[in-house]
Amino acid sequence: MTIQEDAPLPITEHELIALVALAGTPGALKCQSLFRLDHAAGAPLEQAGVATLLERGLMTVEGESLVPAGPAASVAGVLADSDAWLEVALVTPKAEHVYFLFGSNGGALVLSLSKFGVHELRPLTGSEGMFTTAVEMVTFYLGTAPDGRPAAGTVRRHLADGSFHSVHVKTEPDGSLEIVTGDDAKPAPAPLQSEDLEDQLRRGLGLLPA
Repeated sequence: MTIQEDAPLPITEHELIALVALAGTPGALKCQSLFRLDHAAGAPLEQAGVATLLERGLMTVEGESLVPAGPAASVAGVLADSDAWLEVALVTPKAEHVYFLFGSNGGALVLSLSKFGVHELRPLTGSEGMFTTAVEMVTFYLGTAPDGRPAAGTVRRHLADGSFHSVHVKTEPDGSLEIVTGDDAKPAPAPLQSEDLEDQLRRGLGLLPA
């Protein structure tokens, strides 16, 4: 697996907003949009995020500056340097799972959303690890199907200019797979063999020639 074995870092939305503001780069702001937090950015949630990061020892005050500390320093660095962004949504008979993957060749993270508002961050092995992890997630929930079938997965690769590539995969109760690439034309689903899943996902995300 490309997900490293480090313990996950619990993090709230207001703490993410504070770290994005501190990073302040186009890549970090793209992450904020990816996390659907643009509407909530700015005070007072940013201030609330700073307060809880300080309380948790994940931020310090040095002179007149706020400085991320401990694991939050790595998170801020990945946010600042990110140039690759993925969104993975998985729907099964038992649950819905949403993940945001972001980073660069220098490092990447996966944000696992929780309905209770305290999410989890785990490190990945760079941007290539992001794509491998996304494939593993879809393969696990649709192939191994721990939550049962039918199940569906959507992977979106977001680009810096605001456009994106999307791939939708569904498994039927009998285990058969079908795939749809793109959101605009709404083409008819095409049958998919399990051994072709990774290549078709990468092709639909624009990572392999069409």
